[in-house]
Amino acid sequence: MTETSRPDPAEHPSRFPLAPFDVAVLGAGRVGGSFARALATAGHNVIAVLRRDDDPSPIARADVVVIAVPDDALAEAAGVVARLGRSGAAVVHTCGIQGLAPLHDCGPFVAAIHPAVPVASSEQPLDGVIFGVTCPDEMREWASSFVRDLGGTPLFVPEAERVRYHAALSMASNFSVAIAGDSADLLGGYETLMPLLRATVENIAKLGPDQALTGPIVRGDAGTVSAHLRSIPPHLLEAYVANARRTLARAVASGRLDEAAATRVADALEEALVR
Repeated sequence: MTETSRPDPAEHPSRFPLAPFDVAVLGAGRVGGSFARALATAGHNVIAVLRRDDDPSPIARADVVVIAVPDDALAEAAGVVARLGRSGAAVVHTCGIQGLAPLHDCGPFVAAIHPAVPVASSEQPLDGVIFGVTCPDEMREWASSFVRDLGGTPLFVPEAERVRYHAALSMASNFSVAIAGDSADLLGGYETLMPLLRATVENIAKLGPDQALTGPIVRGDAGTVSAHLRSIPPHLLEAYVANARRTLARAVASGRLDEAAATRVADALEEALVR
C-alpha cells in the first residue's frame, strides 16, 4: 500500500473507500481473524476485531466493515452496522450462501466476499485462495483490489447463483471428508489414506476430475465392484452405491467407459440393493 492520504468517504459519498483502510471486523473467529491478519499484512489499519458482546463503537470509525459471523447471526450483525456505520463505508460479509440481501440497509458499497476454502485457524494465511464475490457491478474493481489485498483471486458469482456456488463447495469439501471418514473406519485409521487423498487432489489439478478417475468403475470391472459390495458393512451400502452411480455416469459421459461395460457395473450395483 503506497497511498498515505485519502479523502474522508463521508465527504465524498459517491466514492469507494480508498486504501489504506481503517477496518473493523465483526467476528473474532477463524474467518474474522484470518481476514484481519491478511488486511493488516497488506497495510490496512485494523482498528478492532469485535466479539459479540464487545463495544461496537469502532464500527463508526471504520472505512471498511467486515462481518465475519455465522450465517444465522448475519442479519443481526448487519443491523448493527447499518445503525452505527459511517456514510460512505464499505460493508463486506464473508458468508458463502448469502448474497447482498442481508446488507440492504448498509449503504451502496456492499459485497459478499467468501473464502472458498475451509478456514481452520484465525492464523491461516489466505494467499492463493479463491474468493466467491457478489457485489454491484460498480464495486467489481474495488472488490477485486480488496481480494488481492487478502492474498487471493476473485470469482464473481451472480446473486442468483450464490446458493449453487455454496452447494458446489459443500459437496466437494464436506462430502469428501465424510467419505474419507467412512473409508478410515474400514481401515481402522485415516493415516493410510493421506498419500492417496493427496495424490487424488494432485491428479485432479493436473488432469481435471474426469481424467483423474481411477479404479474398478472407470475400468468397467463389475466383479471387483460386486466384491466391494459384499465386503462393506450394511450401513455403508447405500453410500457406496450412490457414489458409484455418479462415478459411473461421469465415466460414461467423458468417454472413458463404453456402454456395455457400464451396464455390467450398473447391474452389479442393482443386485447389491435387492439382496
